Amino acid sequence: MKFKISTNYRLGNYPLGFLLLFSSTSLFADDELFFDMPIVLSANRLEQKVSDAAISISVIDRETIEASGARTIPEVLRLVPGMQVGFSGNQFGDEPKYVVTYHGHSDQYSRQMQVLVDGRSIYEPLLGGILWKTIPVNIDDIERIEVSRGPNLATYGSNSFQAAINIITRTAAEDQGSYIRTNVGNHDIADLTYRYGGSSGNFDYRITGSTFNDDGLDSANDNDNPDDTNSNNIDYRLDYQINNNHSLSYQGGYGENRQQAGRNHAAVLPTERTVENTRFFQFIKLESAINAENTIQLQYYYNLSDRNDSYSSDPLSFPPTDTFTLDVSDEIKTERHNLELTHSIYPDKDLKLVWGLSAQTDYARAPLALGVDEKIKHEQYRVFANVEWHLNQSNIINLGGLVENNSFSDTELSPRLSFTHAFNKKHKVRLGISQAIRSPFIYEEKANLAYTRDLTVGGAPIGTTLREQVILGNTDLENEKIVSREIAYFGEFLNSSLLFNARLFHDHITDYIDTLREDVDPAIDNVPDDLNDPNSSNTVLIYANSIQSETNGLELELDYRINPSLRLIASGAIINIISDENYIAHSAPRHSYSLLLTKRFTEKYNASLAYYYVDEFKWIDAPDTSQADEVSTDDYHALDLRISRNFNLNQAHSSLSLVLKNLLGDYSDYQKNQVSSTAPVAIQNTVAYIDFRLSF
Repeated sequence: MKFKISTNYRLGNYPLGFLLLFSSTSLFADDELFFDMPIVLSANRLEQKVSDAAISISVIDRETIEASGARTIPEVLRLVPGMQVGFSGNQFGDEPKYVVTYHGHSDQYSRQMQVLVDGRSIYEPLLGGILWKTIPVNIDDIERIEVSRGPNLATYGSNSFQAAINIITRTAAEDQGSYIRTNVGNHDIADLTYRYGGSSGNFDYRITGSTFNDDGLDSANDNDNPDDTNSNNIDYRLDYQINNNHSLSYQGGYGENRQQAGRNHAAVLPTERTVENTRFFQFIKLESAINAENTIQLQYYYNLSDRNDSYSSDPLSFPPTDTFTLDVSDEIKTERHNLELTHSIYPDKDLKLVWGLSAQTDYARAPLALGVDEKIKHEQYRVFANVEWHLNQSNIINLGGLVENNSFSDTELSPRLSFTHAFNKKHKVRLGISQAIRSPFIYEEKANLAYTRDLTVGGAPIGTTLREQVILGNTDLENEKIVSREIAYFGEFLNSSLLFNARLFHDHITDYIDTLREDVDPAIDNVPDDLNDPNSSNTVLIYANSIQSETNGLELELDYRINPSLRLIASGAIINIISDENYIAHSAPRHSYSLLLTKRFTEKYNASLAYYYVDEFKWIDAPDTSQADEVSTDDYHALDLRISRNFNLNQAHSSLSLVLKNLLGDYSDYQKNQVSSTAPVAIQNTVAYIDFRLSF
């Protein structure tokens, strides 16, 4: 097992190190506080202490979500060590969007990370990634977020490659009565949420409706580059306790998002256009306890995504003499059906086994991107298992694995092994190694992106149509592979009021899928016959397994409940990527850290302060590789403040908060290539809004 960290670490210029040193001076203070180690589900689908899990898991609880003052889920994920969050406005994706990735290696689609809501995968089957603004899940309905840092294929299948985010919502029984929340502030922020929950006997239900509106939250949203957002969502949950041994849960949701676009390719796309995204899902889960040693979970979900983006360009010139208008209908519709059976067996108190089967079918229809006006089908079949064996009070072995067969690549076995040793009840260390895969997405396999134009001479049509090839898929792609090794430490101090963990890791990625620029022959490379203009180039982008990399680093987390009214959450990461490709080697910040301090002054007043630092790095779709050293997202600091006042009115409870974000000045968290694009950078500046909540 090898670990290489080539970085200079000096305590004096690394505030998290100073924080940990300061905290360590208080480890023997006389403090009678006691807090339990968080319980998680995401490692093995078993309830267990986070320190006993087979992988490193960060837990963002309800208290932290509220203290952060976040309107969206990506804002909260900045608290996870090693995770990068950006607001994309780059030249390869003119529709502004949030991007979340872990350990770099990412463009705006972030294909190497699984994202789930209550175990339901929500990543996009065509291109990968998550359209965070369109998922019909309200942040106020979230109980906690569990982030698996490292491969977690044995639990959640392919795409759980570098990390997996499991968003766990509250049960219907936890949200009874009415709840109203509204946000009003600068940048045209105007949000409204209404939730109602009720019950009848063993039946509990909840329904939430919301609308979110803003102007893009950056300083580049003038009349020439609009990026206003409007999202409307409704979701519901029904929980029925059939009897003592059986329960049924049913969830559903519908969301629509209207996003102004056209801010990039300013000379090609219309100045203003609106992209419409629709999301719909249905999710049913049956849980049965056969006896104390056997439980079965059967679930099925259906996801639908529909994107409408049609427009015509301004007249464009094409050498040597003709002009043309580009008519684009970029419509994308995807569907996912997933059926899964999970069986948990507890033969005795020292042995736990979880195994299961799943079948998934994705459909995608994208005439422009895929070059055909029909659905493309992608199937995946999985068998997974995990054994947790408590050898004794001090030692735990976790052995897991997944076998996956899919339509696009070879059948693969992905094993995971970890060993946890407890020196005592408060201090543990874990050694782990795991292998994972990411199978190609539909677009990587089947892309046939082309633009059609009518040639003209002097503005007059000449009756000739030309089809220009841009990107081709590759049916010979292999699965991306990662082998991850880690050493992790967990410590509890001050009667468990201070929880600290550290993770030292080494990841080796092979067969990384990227695009290469190649010359193609229309006769043999599946290029349309009408690619016949001597003035056009037969050079295209084609997907290939062209890159490998090694990532080494250290991640730290601290959760310190200093007293019942004061809590400090801190995290930091040092990441070093080694790769022959410069833009991969610089795709993650070398240093990053976050601090969140929450204080309850009285029963009426509380406040929180959050600070974030991210070193410079490159999103991989931002740089022109010929000038990769010149294009990066600069390092930035961000400071957020939330001040809140609580009110109690008979049976009602309300709060009024002032939320201020980005108080340290403007910054950009997603740079693009200045050389080949005239697109404006999304500059984040100060955001201020009033947050009012009422429960009754």
